[in-house]
Amino acid sequence: MSTCHVCRDPLADDNVAVCNSCGNPFHLRLRNDADGRDCGDVWINDQYLSLEFACFTCLHGEPSSQASEPPVGRGH
Repeated sequence: MSTCHVCRDPLADDNVAVCNSCGNPFHLRLRNDADGRDCGDVWINDQYLSLEFACFTCLHGEPSSQASEPPVGRGH
């Protein structure tokens, strides 16, 4: 079973998305009336009229707990 890139909890098949930035899976409710957590966001790309998915780690610019070095511009 895979785990969420953001919160590290197990992922179920019905609430998973893959981040377009880092390529890691995260919790995302695919319906507003569904129960569960969101560890990222989804929106419509106005230029390409497609859905874009991003985890909160990428959206907030925070390194994941597995990162051994901070991103460029933070602590360098």
